[in-house]
Amino acid sequence: MASVKKDYTTEEYEAQYNHIHALYDLAEELLYTVESKFVSDPEAQLAIIEPLINEIGDATDVLTQEFILIAESKKNKGSNKASKLQVETSLRKIFAAINDYHDRVRNISKKAHGALMNIADPIVQKILKQIELVVIIFFEFMHISLQSIMNKAELESLKLRDARVALMMHQYALSQQQT
Repeated sequence: MASVKKDYTTEEYEAQYNHIHALYDLAEELLYTVESKFVSDPEAQLAIIEPLINEIGDATDVLTQEFILIAESKKNKGSNKASKLQVETSLRKIFAAINDYHDRVRNISKKAHGALMNIADPIVQKILKQIELVVIIFFEFMHISLQSIMNKAELESLKLRDARVALMMHQYALSQQQT
């Protein structure tokens, strides 16, 4: 079920697509941390970030293709051929990969007996903000299950940062009660 109420222009679809596509750039930015002069062991750094880079790349491939299907179906006033399951799965994989990244950094920090930060942490924060934006984009176009994509704390945090999410969830719940 799509929750889009307005007709988007081609430029607006392109802007939304570019927000999704930006995940590729952020994954590449993560990769550059391996070459940083602040990294003493590039192989260890790669081991920390590579799983996240791979998940972002794979998920972004799916998300960009699914968004193209959404945009084409809306432009042609056809039925939405995008797969809700594929979108939810891809988004969930990125959130899980971010959590796994944090676990890897925490484990290394424990071994080092200190509160160690990884050089990639600020980039991972940018990825998290970008993936939240992508979640909102897909939530506007199809009713994806936010509870199956992110954990409760992540969802509550997103609702606090972006009132549109709370409003859209409320509107959807109301529409379900009326049917």
